[in-house]
Amino acid sequence: MDRRTARISRAVAAALVFVTAAYHLWWGFPRSLVYLNAFGTGIPPDPRPFLFVALGLLLLAGPYLVSFEVISLRTAYAGAALLLVGSIAAWVTWHATGHGAFLVGGPAPTSGGGGHSHGGQNTVLLVLSHFPAEPVEGAIKLVETAAVVLFVTLLRLDPAVVTGDRTATAEQTEASES
Repeated sequence: MDRRTARISRAVAAALVFVTAAYHLWWGFPRSLVYLNAFGTGIPPDPRPFLFVALGLLLLAGPYLVSFEVISLRTAYAGAALLLVGSIAAWVTWHATGHGAFLVGGPAPTSGGGGHSHGGQNTVLLVLSHFPAEPVEGAIKLVETAAVVLFVTLLRLDPAVVTGDRTATAEQTEASES
């Protein structure tokens, strides 16, 4: 990958991450405030608002940490890909387990979705059924998937990461020979 393509890919990945983080903060922050307002009255039936806020903040922290050289590009790419894969997996798990019914030991909590049921549906069909039923959720999952693909590609082909690895390996070889 040439430097220009890598730079464009980084910009696109950053935009996708910003969209994902903005959505998670937009959805999670107000609901977190509602649950915090009721703090002490029991376990919130839906942990997602707090997890959404945490994910959004972690995703937004990545570029900051890279720009101040707290973490390397390699670590940022791998971390972002893992966070986004985790978000997708959590989304699938949430829906495949009856919207978190396992958390409350009863009927599934509802917190503002379109309201639908899954019955005993195949997980693949279940995920596909959410694209027309919940178009915003589907769009965000597509954005996250595209970002994962870009981060994995950048992790393997970005000259800044690949060159950095070669430099570090050469320095380690020189140090061991001395």
